[in-house]
Amino acid sequence: MTSHDERAKNILDVLLDDLGTLEREFEVPAVRPQRADLRFAPSPEHTRTRRSLGILGLMTEVAALFEPFSWAPSIDEVTGCLRKLLNAQHAGTLNPSRAVERMWLLCAGRPDAALAHFDALPMAGWPRGFYALRGVPLVIVVLAELPRTDDTVALRLMGALTTRQGAYVDLRAHLATVPRGAKLFELVVRDTVLARAAGGAEEATMVDTSEARAFIEKVRNEGLADGRHEGLAAGLRPLVRLFERRLGRSLSDAERGVLSSRLDVVGPDRLGDVVLDLDSAALAAWLASPTAT
Repeated sequence: MTSHDERAKNILDVLLDDLGTLEREFEVPAVRPQRADLRFAPSPEHTRTRRSLGILGLMTEVAALFEPFSWAPSIDEVTGCLRKLLNAQHAGTLNPSRAVERMWLLCAGRPDAALAHFDALPMAGWPRGFYALRGVPLVIVVLAELPRTDDTVALRLMGALTTRQGAYVDLRAHLATVPRGAKLFELVVRDTVLARAAGGAEEATMVDTSEARAFIEKVRNEGLADGRHEGLAAGLRPLVRLFERRLGRSLSDAERGVLSSRLDVVGPDRLGDVVLDLDSAALAAWLASPTAT
């Protein structure tokens, strides 16, 4: 099942991976080694595309660290993040290519004690839910407080279940106008199908199985209609990702070929059943069997 931190990192990965340098588990030098969940440094050649992400585009104008929390972080936890930021900034003076200018705490819960302790105030010029600490470039983002606009959907998908559900409703209703909406929807569908397969109760409420399969079929049909190799690859991609997440590894070229041929023979509904019903060992055997359907 996808953890809260992994979900947040996946969302940021989907939105930012091709727009700059995105690093997971970014090492922050310290007396005791520390790691930030994500570091992103924008690429100048992708400025226009990145800014089209709206709020997240503004958040990534400079190299920054991201730390998602599935709860309301305590005073000690925010202090630890502040120490991590300061250590990263010090390291950046020694190696400018690894510099960090800001840190964003993405909080599913509202950290009232930490907000009061650090005298954090609403961030001027930003939507509600953004709280800046005095004198340091660390910002606490309370995801449940963000306005329900298209450009906050991705951030709200990192929140607690109720916040995520509202973001999903908005995503479905405004798929064409939410920044990178199709990619986000594919990610939500994939995580929901995998959560169901793993017995997860929360994520299973996010997407109806028939809707998930309909989306996969739609993407596949669009790829087939395109008629080019790239189009076919795009149509198969959602299923490949589902199988890879279930197996916990990348598919081999041979396995991708098997999946492609069986998609044509048995259709997406059957492949959806296979991902939902089989554990990783049985799924690998299904792919390896020349007679499986």
